[in-house]
Amino acid sequence: MNSDKDFILLKKISIFNEYVDEYIVSLIPNVHRNVRIHLLDEIYNLQKYLYEAIYNKGNIRSKYINEMIVSISLIDNLFRSILKYNKKNEKHIIRGIGLLTDIKNITFAWRSNIEKESR
Repeated sequence: MNSDKDFILLKKISIFNEYVDEYIVSLIPNVHRNVRIHLLDEIYNLQKYLYEAIYNKGNIRSKYINEMIVSISLIDNLFRSILKYNKKNEKHIIRGIGLLTDIKNITFAWRSNIEKESR
């Protein structure tokens, strides 16, 4: 593993995944099953890209960190879609967005550290 930051990010993504499974997925009505499937796929991709970034170096690591940022943006967009048609449980969705924001901030910091090291 690269550093303690990887462990922190891995733990945050695991907590986020558990939270989504427990509180968010159940809020998505069957009519919007495609949103549920896309959300779970993007969370899986986020975890996959984290492992790819941890175990690679150089430009390949940067590529997977950028892929993580793309997945985070897509998950954020999906959360906003869920929020549109489910106003009753807004607090769970807002909490999920907060967890995702923590992941996004750590990922951006990781990317900026990699860019500084490569200069």
